[in-house]
Amino acid sequence: MGQFEAGANVREPDATRGTGRLPSIIGQSMAMRRLVATVARVAPKDVTVLVRGETGTGKELIASLVHARSSRSQGPFVRFNCAAIPGELAEAQLFGHVQGAFTGATHALRGFFAQADGGTLVLDEVGELPLAIQAKLLRALQGGEIQPVGAARVERADVRVVACTNRDLAAEVRAGRFREDLYYRLAVLELIVPPLREHREDIPALAAEFARRYGKRFGDEEVRLSPALVEELCRAQWPGNVRQLENAVARMVALRSAAEIDVEAFASAPNFVASAEPGIDPESTGTLSEQLEALERRIISRVMEAAAGNQSEAARRLGLNRGSLIVRLKKYGLMTHTVLRATRQSFQDASTGLTSSTASQQAAA
Repeated sequence: MGQFEAGANVREPDATRGTGRLPSIIGQSMAMRRLVATVARVAPKDVTVLVRGETGTGKELIASLVHARSSRSQGPFVRFNCAAIPGELAEAQLFGHVQGAFTGATHALRGFFAQADGGTLVLDEVGELPLAIQAKLLRALQGGEIQPVGAARVERADVRVVACTNRDLAAEVRAGRFREDLYYRLAVLELIVPPLREHREDIPALAAEFARRYGKRFGDEEVRLSPALVEELCRAQWPGNVRQLENAVARMVALRSAAEIDVEAFASAPNFVASAEPGIDPESTGTLSEQLEALERRIISRVMEAAAGNQSEAARRLGLNRGSLIVRLKKYGLMTHTVLRATRQSFQDASTGLTSSTASQQAAA
């Protein structure tokens, strides 16, 4: 299991060996330059890669860069979100199934492994895979063999796997939630994507690029961010990392009333960016992983409270997709609390409406 230390000097080639351009990595900070240099060393080596990092750091972008710089760049590049599909369906989606394999299987299905033959398969949020499917994944990685659900024979698939996770898989192994042999098979080479707080100097370039991108999408390429706004963005805390920053800039561009967006637009945004970074207690007896999980739980709980239990709104504020938020709500035992809070809010709203209606009728009488 290798973890590369790379130098800072990075030269980005203009294109892959084919006609497609390389994924664009924005940022000239030392942390990002080292990461891109490490990718340049790792990508040509045809082994499994584990990409680790917090939510919203850009793990999928790094995975696509690994593919673009590999000898498989002309082959398929297939993504599979392990958290988006229930466990009982994930096996059939990954490995395929034959006609009649189970109720509703009216036709055969080529799984994601077969679709990625000759190329790269990205397993996003790999830590969410059930243990039973982890065993089949291990077999596929070890021998290049897959067995569609209901099939009598195995098939060969020449696939490079790049797995992404925001979990500490070593801690998951110790907790019995992840297979140790699969962990070592996935983590032949590891890439660590730094959180945005560790490369704040890239925020001006990132914000400017997002403003340009969304200005073009919304039909106005003259949009720009004021220096005061950029300074405020650099000071703010971003628990959702680059994805949260992108969402914030997109919102300001969409709602702007002038060509230059000033700091007032950020000040009036929904209060989902913490004004002070929640701390980790150095005196705590918990491990770093345990404290980070406790911190994530507090942040999610606070945002769910602010969003009145609305999962879609909370996911937007956190820079997550709704499926990823639901996974975390279940993980931290916040689902029931959320439903109760939302129900209580709806009851209060209904009661308020009933009171107002009664008062209006009495006034009319």
